[in-house]
Amino acid sequence: MDSFELLVEAHRPGMKATLARLVALLRSHGVRYVIGGASALSLYVRPRMTIDIDAFVDPQQKDEVDRLLAHRFDVVSVGQFHSKFKDGDVEIDILCAGAAAEDFALAHAREAVILGTALKAASPEALLWLYLASEKEINYADAIGLVRANRDLDIAAVRAELERRDARALAKLEKVLTTARQPESSYEASRKRRS
Repeated sequence: MDSFELLVEAHRPGMKATLARLVALLRSHGVRYVIGGASALSLYVRPRMTIDIDAFVDPQQKDEVDRLLAHRFDVVSVGQFHSKFKDGDVEIDILCAGAAAEDFALAHAREAVILGTALKAASPEALLWLYLASEKEINYADAIGLVRANRDLDIAAVRAELERRDARALAKLEKVLTTARQPESSYEASRKRRS
């Protein structure tokens, strides 16, 4: 059992079965998808607990996916670009690709195994771009962790895509890279600074 599986087993054991059911449903209906968020992040860095499963789907299949999932899971909300479902205590976020970062994630999905399920997961480059596009503070920290943990991450490819399709995220990328190059602060070091 990997560290993400241990974390999930301890805090949200239903997530493993929910992920397996979701992926089986998407595959059986030929849906183009990619798993992102903290689940995909666990492939590349020390995992953090998550309360949901994030799946990006082809915009042309979003309505079909909403209908399929409504028959298998509890509907929380259905929107044009984002729908939310529940399976017990596990949330499922279905996000419509269509923005540049999401399209890149879908186009650059890679085969992976998460929580024992073979699936399509976001590449580290795609996750980095998704995190740069996000306004959530946790995603900024995730971007830094991703860069620190993946020395072979293709920053040049991400930068080229941003220059071409999302220039506003370039400054954020540079800030992430600068922060990632700095030594990580340990708990002990932060206590000494406060004294």
